[in-house]
Amino acid sequence: MKLRKLNAIQQLVIILCLLILAFVAFELLFRNKVYQHAKASSAFKKGNYKKAEMIWQKARGGRDPIPENSLGKAQYRLGKYQDSEKSQAEALKRKKDSSRYNFDRGNAFYRQEKLDEALDAYRDAMLLDPKDQDAKSNYELVLYRKNYEPPQAPEGKKDPPQQPSEPENKPPQNTDEQNKFRNQLDALDQKEARERQNQSQSKPQKGGGKWW
Repeated sequence: MKLRKLNAIQQLVIILCLLILAFVAFELLFRNKVYQHAKASSAFKKGNYKKAEMIWQKARGGRDPIPENSLGKAQYRLGKYQDSEKSQAEALKRKKDSSRYNFDRGNAFYRQEKLDEALDAYRDAMLLDPKDQDAKSNYELVLYRKNYEPPQAPEGKKDPPQQPSEPENKPPQNTDEQNKFRNQLDALDQKEARERQNQSQSKPQKGGGKWW
């Protein structure tokens, strides 16, 4: 009788140990990712992009697109535009319908003077989210860089063109003009980052949401 009671206790202890091991494994595998992501986000907000890049570099892989997109943003801030472009491409492989990832990839293209690719990325962002004013502004900026002239409106249509037409044989833009465009894009990037931060602070956290 005592032997049977002892066996039951042993079985209970084994079950408890297995549950504890499963819980520890869950914490190590998933909660650690949440901690690392929060740590990288904090470094990014403080301007320590190198540290954020290192942390997100280790967190990449799997099916989740967030580490790839976050890594791309850190690389962008470090001036690693080609690496940023590749990271955003990886993020888009995991989440093709993200207007934000297309927008971020368009910025990386723009910094490399790949204007046609930037136009495609911004256009994809606008198609996925027609209310994305950042993508629209950047799209128009790239069109202006390419000396784009909007087509003439049909006869009888009085709506003015969205952009002023440029004179033919426009001379190449000088360095000051190029710097002006870069400053405008920097301002758009900062505006977009502030809006994201404000939205994340004002939006209540929902239970069950996860990034891994």
